[in-house]
Amino acid sequence: MKISIIDDHQIITESLKKLLLRNPVVKEVYTYPDADTFLVQATPGNLPDVIITDLLMPGTNGIEFIEKLKASYGPKSVKMIILSSITDVQTIKHSLRSGADGFLSKNTSIDELMEAILTVIEDKNYIGENLRKNLLDAVFTEEQVVYHLSPREKEVLHKVCSGFTIKEIAYDMNLSVHTVQYYHRNVMNKLKVKRTSDLIVFAMQSGLYIPDIHYNK
Repeated sequence: MKISIIDDHQIITESLKKLLLRNPVVKEVYTYPDADTFLVQATPGNLPDVIITDLLMPGTNGIEFIEKLKASYGPKSVKMIILSSITDVQTIKHSLRSGADGFLSKNTSIDELMEAILTVIEDKNYIGENLRKNLLDAVFTEEQVVYHLSPREKEVLHKVCSGFTIKEIAYDMNLSVHTVQYYHRNVMNKLKVKRTSDLIVFAMQSGLYIPDIHYNK
């Protein structure tokens, strides 16, 4: 098995490389300081079986990297595991939707990392054991709420969370201000919040709204 590790912390990449090479199924491990370096060197004939990547990196971040790689070489071209210190629910869900096959926190053990590698190779997804409960709770919360919102209400919710004013939403959706206020009030009532700030926090925590992520150090 051929594995590539992408992380700008050299001590992490070198330590992981040594630990992974102790497993007999791992034949080759290559390390890269950032996603852009990997993308420059990548060709269809030299892709690894599994890529382990951080989210926070100079240049192209982990999610952008996954999207670029799978767009260039196909969704099943290589298995992708995110190994990150950022483990909030919306980031995990956004990563999986972008094409990640696995997600682990950086405090995971080498044994669990190896388990994740062997799992994704079999075309299955893997979520770190210590992350599963929060993700499952969020999924149930979203399912309980999302089906009670109409398509218009969902659209208004997304625009409110994106920072649009009521007037801007009305113009963008070609609706009257009063109509947008009606949808906004309905969303607030259904989600049982009193203020727009609470609405945004609830939407992000429950996974109803996932912002465009641009990671910077």
